[in-house]
Parts: sequence; structure tokens; C-alpha cells
Amino acid sequence: MKTIINKNYQKLLTATFITRFGDSIDSIAFSWMVYVMTGSRVLMGTIFAISIIPNILILPFGGVVADVFNKKMITVFGDILRGFSVAVLALFYFLNILEVWHLFVFVSINSLFESFANPARGSMMPNIIEQEDFVKGSSWLGTASNFGSLIGLSVAGILIAVVGIWGTILIDAITFLFSGLLIFLIQFKDRREEVAEKPKVKDYFVLIGEGITYLRSKKILIALLLLASFLNFALVPLNVLRPIYVTEVLNLGVEGLSYLGMAVMIGMIVGGYLMGVKGKNMNAITGIGLGLSLLGLMYMLMGLPGYTNFSENFNLLFVIIVSFFFGLSVPVVNAPMTAAIMRTTAPEMLGRLSSIMGVVVLCAMPLGGFVVSIIGDSISVSLLFIIMGFSGVLLSSVFWATNRNKELV
Repeated sequence: MKTIINKNYQKLLTATFITRFGDSIDSIAFSWMVYVMTGSRVLMGTIFAISIIPNILILPFGGVVADVFNKKMITVFGDILRGFSVAVLALFYFLNILEVWHLFVFVSINSLFESFANPARGSMMPNIIEQEDFVKGSSWLGTASNFGSLIGLSVAGILIAVVGIWGTILIDAITFLFSGLLIFLIQFKDRREEVAEKPKVKDYFVLIGEGITYLRSKKILIALLLLASFLNFALVPLNVLRPIYVTEVLNLGVEGLSYLGMAVMIGMIVGGYLMGVKGKNMNAITGIGLGLSLLGLMYMLMGLPGYTNFSENFNLLFVIIVSFFFGLSVPVVNAPMTAAIMRTTAPEMLGRLSSIMGVVVLCAMPLGGFVVSIIGDSISVSLLFIIMGFSGVLLSSVFWATNRNKELV
């Protein structure tokens, strides 16, 4: 019996775990650093919005670059350059010379390298395991990614307390270097070499145009695209304003970010397991509506501690439980949504359609960031969470009512 546990796959698995661990501790350290430096919701929202723009502009071409050039070396150089960029950011903060405009530069550079490295990293696996192991291999990579995130979120607060913000960010930089080394040591035959003719630039744009035309012909796909875009838009306040939420609403320090992040990640792992075991026979439209309703409800409940007089310990326990179910709702939405897209889309259109939809969905994130930057100082974090959550519940009802009788073929 064949196994996917070969040395090259083990290196990819370990590199995935390491990078997700580093990304998780950095997400908390960086957001806390921005909060300490600025304390401004406007700047926090704007920095978040700017960080997404390079992804939107470059990501569609990153996949083409990964298909045409050496996947391994693109990933290696991407990790090394990201590690160097993050290390310089940590050094600037340690030397107390980091200014706000530096943050915009660093997040843009990091996003640029990520846009090329991630598609290349994602397309390596088919070259190192057999086709019949793709599902199993993807599952193990997802598990490694989730556990890396969980451990990173668990220790981020401790690391910040022990080695400081700059030291925690420096650790993230080191994880990129380790990941790059592991990827460099992977040996495989790049199957792009089997392709007789490399795609031309003009061919790429023609294929994208065909994908857009196909998307416009499928109303259910447009509905799913709008739904996914709203999710990305609505979750921006939670992602951007979490440091303010844990300090002003929960009266906690940086450890509060770890508590909430761990609860969400554990919920996502449990939700992913439940969907894998019980979700096979679930109607996709019903699953999406149910998951989005649960997500919206949990989002609203996160805002309640801002309007109650309960003890801090009770509020913390309440928010941890709510965060767990918030995380659990994410795969309940994502799994049937992915299944609905795959069932509705012709196989030969799936790759380019995913790319087009991915870029559109990403566009919702800077829009959400700019909204936070505009109204973030005008209303409370709690009220903003309640508004976004209520919008999610309302949208899920509309989506289910208008699509419940549609066949996904």
C-alpha cells in the first residue's frame, strides 16, 4: 500500500506548519504593535486595506508565474525575502526608528512577495505525491496549517511578554528562513517541464475573459461570489479592531488576542471535522444559509459585553465560547460553498473561475478596511460588531429564501 509520507512531502508539511506558526504569532504581534504605535482605528483600518492591494493586483499573475517558472525557487526566494522584510521591520521597532509610513511600506512589500510565493507553494504538492493521494495530502496540509496557527496563537501572548513585540516579530522572520531552507531541500520533477509550449501573456488574458463570461452566465455563482465578498468585508472590523476590542471592552492585555484566536481556531478544527463526518449529505444551499446565520449570530453576541455590567471574568468566558462557535461556523459556510462552486462549474473552467472569484472576494477586504478607517472612531467596536453580525443573519435569510429550490448541477 502506497503512502504519502515520503521525505519530500514531510518537508513540505513541516514548512507549512512553521510558516503558519510564524504568521499566527506575527498577526498578534503586528496588530498589537500598530495599536501601541497609533491607537488610531483610522490608521489600523487603512494599513489593513493597503496590505491587501498588492494581492489583488499581483495574485492572478502569481499563478501564471508558478505554472511557467520553477515553483520551488519562487517559493524559496519568496520566503527568504519575506523573512528579510519582517526582520528589518523588527529591527526598526527595536531601534525605535519605526514610523507609521514604514508600516505601509513593509506590509505592501510583504504582500507582494506573498502573492508570488503562495501560488507556487500551493502548486508544489502535485509534483511530490501521487494523484490518488491528493485529497489525503491536502487534508494533512490543512491540518498542519491549522495546528501551526493554533500553537502560534497559544504562545503569541507569552512571547510578547518575554521577548517583546520586536522579538516576536523577529521569530516570525526566522520561521520564513527555516521554511525556505526546507523547501529548497525538496527534490521533485516539476511537471511543468512536460508541457510542450508555455502559455503566452495574451493567451492568459483570453482565458480570463472566457472565465468572466462563464461566471456571468451562472446566477448561482454570482450569488455565491457576492456572499463570499460580503463575508470578507464584514469580517474586517473583527480582524482590524480586535486589539481595541480586547483592551477597551474586555479590559485585557495582549493575552486577550491569544485567547480569542485560540478559541476561533479550535472551533474551526472542530467544525471542519464535523463537516467532514456529517456534511457529505447536507444540501449546499441549506448549509451555507445555516453557517452564515450562525456566524452572524456569534458576531452579534461578541458585541454584547460592551453593553452589559457583568464581571470581566464572565465576559471573557462568554466571548471565548462565542469565539469557539464563531470559528465552528466558518467551515460550515466554506465547505458547502466550495462544493456548490465545484458542482456548478465545468471542470475545464474551475481553475480560472477560482482565480477570478478570489480576486473579487479579496477586493472586499480593502473596502472593509477603508470603511473601518472612516467610521471606526465614530461608533463603538461593540456596535460595529453587532451591525455586521445582524447584516450577516439578514443576508443569509435572503440567500436561502432566493436559492433554496435551485439545483446545483
